[in-house]
Amino acid sequence: MTDRTGPPADPGFPAPPWRARGTLWLSLFTTREPLPLPADLSPLGSRHLLAVLLVRYTEGTLRYDEFAVASPVRRGRRVGLHCHGIRVDSAASLRGGRALWGIPKEPARFSWSEDSVRVSDDAGTLAALRLGPLGRWRVPVPYAPGHVFGRIGADRIHLAGRLSGRLGTGRLGVQEWSGRLPELRRADPLCALALSPARFFFPAGTRQGPAAPALHP
Repeated sequence: MTDRTGPPADPGFPAPPWRARGTLWLSLFTTREPLPLPADLSPLGSRHLLAVLLVRYTEGTLRYDEFAVASPVRRGRRVGLHCHGIRVDSAASLRGGRALWGIPKEPARFSWSEDSVRVSDDAGTLAALRLGPLGRWRVPVPYAPGHVFGRIGADRIHLAGRLSGRLGTGRLGVQEWSGRLPELRRADPLCALALSPARFFFPAGTRQGPAAPALHP
């Protein structure tokens, strides 16, 4: 049996569900070393597979930018992403991500130009990413899962988010990449997609039982 997580009193962030519109870029890379995962999560495919996501939430419950690096994983029949790092420029999103879903968000600054974005914090640049034009041909996607596994205390939390919009090819390449992030095998992605315009729906999380500590491969 699962039970729904609830926000604390006076949390400083909106109650779920969160709804938003914006643009999502997603690229898949491979890493030089296998990525560590908690023992209760299994990789989908190779442990070297890394998803890099960049999102601009421009309308809805909150408006903010987000950068994440994550492993595609499963837990039993459920699939989703396990974040190795996730950065946002909204204090409310940071607090809500941690308290509602156990997603370890950290603060960052996003500096946008016409075809690139630089993500940085007080320690310096995390990543500089080049963005290409969206593909001319895009297909409507009425529903796509946007699931993430987090952790609150000793419990594994599952966020069963939903996405919809118009999906096509995109470009999210690497110009600079910090040593604080998983080391990439090469700067060119295996594939790059974009969802724009995109709609996002993030409900309350569900507890999935005890989590396990990270295991190094």
